[in-house]
Amino acid sequence: RGTLRIGDPFIAGGSSGKVRMLMNDKGQRLEEAGPSVPVQVIGMDGVPAAGDMLLVGDDETVLRSLADARNKISMEKKSAAFDTDLRKQMAALIESGGTIDMSRETREVNVLIKADVQGSVEALKNSLEAMISEDEICQVKVKVLQSGIGDVTKSDVSIAAVSNAWVIAFNVAANMQAMDEARTRDIEIGYYSVVYDMLEEMEGRMQEVLSPTPDGEYSGKAEVKMLFDIGKVGKVAGCACVDGDIVKAGNVRVLRGAKIVFEGRIKTLKHLKEDVQTINSGMECGMNFFDWEEMEEGDVVECYTMSK
Repeated sequence: RGTLRIGDPFIAGGSSGKVRMLMNDKGQRLEEAGPSVPVQVIGMDGVPAAGDMLLVGDDETVLRSLADARNKISMEKKSAAFDTDLRKQMAALIESGGTIDMSRETREVNVLIKADVQGSVEALKNSLEAMISEDEICQVKVKVLQSGIGDVTKSDVSIAAVSNAWVIAFNVAANMQAMDEARTRDIEIGYYSVVYDMLEEMEGRMQEVLSPTPDGEYSGKAEVKMLFDIGKVGKVAGCACVDGDIVKAGNVRVLRGAKIVFEGRIKTLKHLKEDVQTINSGMECGMNFFDWEEMEEGDVVECYTMSK
């Protein structure tokens, strides 16, 4: 409703400012914009949330005070929500007899989110913070250290480096300084345009934290090419060793995409119908595992051996 013009003071959520520039959806500058005209507004002192209403006023000072008041209320609501959650946890603790299971460890996967629009930021943040991987020993959650819109910057990478966080870039890029900093500090930046792909990758990372690599040093990996059902022997995976060596006496884990589906030991390892102790890179083999037969074509078997 109404007309937005260059120089108008405004407020949008917890952000305020004065319209410095208006651009339409074709990148053309405008002097004013009427109802139903999509525009980019340059001049905000912050980033409003998706769905916030932009309102024009007469006094920029009053609007700035109102924005500050809104931000204060927002912080108080977050604090109240935290307090409520804490009270619920304490109530649950009292109901359970006041005992804490110290044997159940809580671990976190730290992430930093950058996206193209605020709506995407909020959707990604909510989806990630709802994810939990757990077993009888440990529980893994996602902790969003920081989120925002725009390309990944050197500052973002520096923050991620301090907390060993994974940087998620959704429909955005990383500037040259950020990429140089990421290489120098060995920080991974994941680029995504589909939410499901990012969540699937996160599931694999959480599984890795929940079930770290097996004991020993990495010795090699093989890819499952075919499956055979051999009578009393059971299901056997026909594999090709694609890196290093597969050692029968080693510890193994089986990955399906980014997800770990099995950890254990090799039961039988054969090459050309002969039992062998080691398979080298480039060789084919058949193998099965103790207490597990749920292999699928495309699975990757990683092998780890103990140093003598």
